[in-house]
Amino acid sequence: MSRRGRRGYPTAILIGLDNNTANFWLVFSESIKQGKTISCENVDDKGDYKFSEEIVEAVRALIPDGFNQLIIASPGKTHYAFELLEHINRRQGWLTRRLTVKELQGRAASANDVIQLVKNNRIQESVEEAAGETNERIIERLEKALNGGDVLFTVQEISEAMYAEKNPEFIIVTEKFDSTNRGNRKYQSLIQRAKNMGATITILRQRESTSKRIEQLGGFVCVIRE
Repeated sequence: MSRRGRRGYPTAILIGLDNNTANFWLVFSESIKQGKTISCENVDDKGDYKFSEEIVEAVRALIPDGFNQLIIASPGKTHYAFELLEHINRRQGWLTRRLTVKELQGRAASANDVIQLVKNNRIQESVEEAAGETNERIIERLEKALNGGDVLFTVQEISEAMYAEKNPEFIIVTEKFDSTNRGNRKYQSLIQRAKNMGATITILRQRESTSKRIEQLGGFVCVIRE
């Protein structure tokens, strides 16, 4: 679980559904941190709808922090994950366009549950699979932008663009670039400002094939919203 000073960067939101309760876990590159818990007060159609909407709103609030994957876990032989996914697909389709959503069969209600999933490599496997799909989609968007959009390649360029009131749509950074600049106050301030402006921040691990393309571009790429 979480270690002080070794949280790492955001990767996925894990939701453990069990007994009308949604337990949020924030998965970082080096740790997992417990988030909020949402309970369903009334077990009826109206209560279920409200419960699902509260979960979606909690996920929405976390997206600016840089989480690009959503993993929904529920015990085997239950319908909890299926019902939430159905609600998302029918009522909140924007979420599946912003995040890669995966289902994980298993209990993630308590810290011990999550530790067991980590020991069995279940969370890591789900995050790896989701990250692969997310990164391929982002690279595809980047290539389109390179052919006709406004793309920036340095921290200084994006700083000047935001000063000129241009909004970043998404930023892609290699793990190496982020690690090298983690102590740079200007870089950290810029990333936070971009998040506050609604930009999606993606950090690519070195072993991912998509990371090589960003390394070719200097390790840091920002696409400005048209």
